[in-house]
Amino acid sequence: MGRYVVRFIKEQKAISVTEGTSLLEAMRMAGLSVDAPCGGQGKCGKCLADVRTEVDNFMEEDCCTQGNHCKEGSSISGNGYTEENGWVTVKACCTKIRRNCLVRTHQESVNHKILTAGTGRKTEFAPVLKICEVTVPGCRSGERISDWERLCQALCKALGEKRDFQPDPELASGIGAFVKGTETSEVILVEDRILDMRKAEKRPVLMAAFDVGTTSVAGYLLDGRTGEQLAVTSRLNPQTAYGADVIMRANYALEHGGRELSACIRARLDRMLGTLCAMAGAEKEDVYQISVVGNTCMHHLFLGISPDSLVHAPYHPVIREGLLLKAAAYGLAAHPRARLTVLPVIAGFVGADTVGCLLATDMEQEEKMTLMIDIGTNGELVLGNRNRRIACSTAAGPAFEGAKISCGMRGAEGAIDHAKAENGKLRYSVIGGGKPAGICGSGLIDLVASLLEMGVIDESGRLQETKNTILVDGKPAYLLADPQHSRKGTAVYLTQKDIREVQLAKGAIAAGVYLLAQKMGIAVEEIEQVYIAGAFGNYMNPQSACRIGLIPEVLRDCIVPVGNAAGEGAKLALLSGKAYACAGRLAHETEFLELVSMPDFQERFVDELNFPERQGNVCGTGEE
Repeated sequence: MGRYVVRFIKEQKAISVTEGTSLLEAMRMAGLSVDAPCGGQGKCGKCLADVRTEVDNFMEEDCCTQGNHCKEGSSISGNGYTEENGWVTVKACCTKIRRNCLVRTHQESVNHKILTAGTGRKTEFAPVLKICEVTVPGCRSGERISDWERLCQALCKALGEKRDFQPDPELASGIGAFVKGTETSEVILVEDRILDMRKAEKRPVLMAAFDVGTTSVAGYLLDGRTGEQLAVTSRLNPQTAYGADVIMRANYALEHGGRELSACIRARLDRMLGTLCAMAGAEKEDVYQISVVGNTCMHHLFLGISPDSLVHAPYHPVIREGLLLKAAAYGLAAHPRARLTVLPVIAGFVGADTVGCLLATDMEQEEKMTLMIDIGTNGELVLGNRNRRIACSTAAGPAFEGAKISCGMRGAEGAIDHAKAENGKLRYSVIGGGKPAGICGSGLIDLVASLLEMGVIDESGRLQETKNTILVDGKPAYLLADPQHSRKGTAVYLTQKDIREVQLAKGAIAAGVYLLAQKMGIAVEEIEQVYIAGAFGNYMNPQSACRIGLIPEVLRDCIVPVGNAAGEGAKLALLSGKAYACAGRLAHETEFLELVSMPDFQERFVDELNFPERQGNVCGTGEE
């Protein structure tokens, strides 16, 4: 079996692959940011690329694709393949490499709107990471006490408490220079681990926190001496190349092994760590503690744990407990002895990110009956207060992240992010201004809510025929922008299937709200405040969410966006030892409700699929 070179023109990268490798696999191997919401099943059509073979001065010879063959002078037809000037547009997941070839990817370099701001909850700065200045007395003649023991005694005196520190031969081999009783040394430690001993020169001591979401990753750099936030950055999660949702990625890991998924997210965090340090003018070796939160599947894949137990009943995690590990063992090139803190998870699909949200919103001390919803690729809900909390997870799907939507995209330049009905006409805004390229989650909710008000969509979700109705693959769709008025020269529209995806997602979340209230023994009306976490919740219009029935109408005035609360929780776990301990209690004491096990879940879910009836006068179906 031969090997061929694939050259990616825009990215200026080349990679050698074995014959028969799919183009999508080659893109993953080259480290490209690939959007493949369907996980490479050939269904979503979002991994398109232009290909031509690199033979005889770039003259096309032949290109083999799964189920399609292009020979010299011929065209590929069917299944969405097109040919222009020797370039063939293909689905990367369905295209097998059989020649050296050139590739023009369709992935645009855009600035995604990834939320990094959180609740801004204040806490006492008292981290687990300690920086102590000590003077270690030299050994006197006749003493049998070791240098390590004298260092530990000096540390206990500086801390004002008795601790047993784990001996570290590598560190101990260099402490002789500091154990003379004449100089003050700086010792950096986490719990029972001494990480470094050096001259007291006030060099940087840094901490980093990461929120690993299904779609995006947010990173924060903190000053270990003051708690000040020094830098923030965000990136897309490279695992999107293996599927839009956790189930697709878990299944890929079970079929192919999880090494690729673990490696790519670890590499992404390590590169982000380098970016954060560069932004702060620091070195990665100055980072001594790192915290990570993520949903249970992201947690397991990052740690290299098989997600098998998450995709098979009874859907439980392999590890729930909080972890303190060596950062280097997980691909994070910080200080050689830096520690990695991984917050605990609650249940199979209620993970450490939810614990971070609870920490950021101070749910352990909350008096009011509070509903916390983290709406992303998955929907996690927690209802309760300081006395009792119940959590559940809903299979909301990735619709609110733009996946499984015909013209869906993430929040980036060109995305329709908001819309409203005015005098029977639809108005919308585009991120960055100009012509639209697609629809992001907040825009999707606004569009459906507006079209409901205009009577273009009825309560059952059926799209009515209007002058803006077009046919896409023989099925009705609502035209938002024709090719001449779109950014990419292709129409932007909302299909009947897209509306059904919204109904499935909102129905699952709404059913979860009602069933949590039922389990808590209260009416929905008794909920006093609703915290909406995550990027979608932050940019979402609460009125639109209530209009489509995603959140009960009675709670409209109680909604409070709390931003990236998961990332805020990851920071709090570093900034405060008390907060880190609280995370453990929140995970342990929060009850878990398995919705599908409830007798009336299916009935409630079906009831919530319909949209609420329109209130007041019909606005009409006129369009521009």
